Amino acid sequence: MIVFFVGLLITIYFFQRFFFGKSIPDRIKEESEKTRKTYQRHIQELLPWTGHDIPLLSYHLHQKSERKGFGHTIQGIFTTIYQENMFVFLHKKPITQSQHFTIVITPEHEIWYSPKNQIYVNGDYLGIIDDQNRFVNKKLKRAFGSLIQKRNNLFEILNEEHTPLAGIKSPEDWDLPFPRAVETYKEFLPEELIIFKVLGCKKIIDIYLAQHHA
Repeated sequence: MIVFFVGLLITIYFFQRFFFGKSIPDRIKEESEKTRKTYQRHIQELLPWTGHDIPLLSYHLHQKSERKGFGHTIQGIFTTIYQENMFVFLHKKPITQSQHFTIVITPEHEIWYSPKNQIYVNGDYLGIIDDQNRFVNKKLKRAFGSLIQKRNNLFEILNEEHTPLAGIKSPEDWDLPFPRAVETYKEFLPEELIIFKVLGCKKIIDIYLAQHHA
């Protein structure tokens, strides 16, 4: 029994040395390349994020895959209510939970959420999501947008001027085949679309994972 536990500890030690020895962006980039390879054909079919498509986004997960072992990995494609592919995501929670990260792939933007909620869009660092659910860049002293809870099952995304852009809804009935995730309040400007993707995709994933105990 002692030999077994010593062997397990040694395995975990070398796993952590190998996995966590890389920088955060390098590690996420490596996982992103694997995800793109896995979903290569589906990524080519992702819908453009237009004013028409965004309100159709649902919690239906296509091509779902889960792996458990040295941590927990879940990935898949969120679709519209018509089963059209909208965005690919990967959520990885290694043994050390403080090292979890998330990747979102859309037609124009790839978003990385680091363990410290640092945000990278197309490989460039843009800021963080802070404890108040604000998408901020402290160096620039700017809050690009924020997410606030309006009621128990509705979260609103605001732009830099605090104008509501959209609502992220937690379904009242998860047994529906394609429960809606979003309601939009206005046509997004290009910079507002990025704000919506950064805050909205993360919230949709968090709601989905909380419901399915991931």
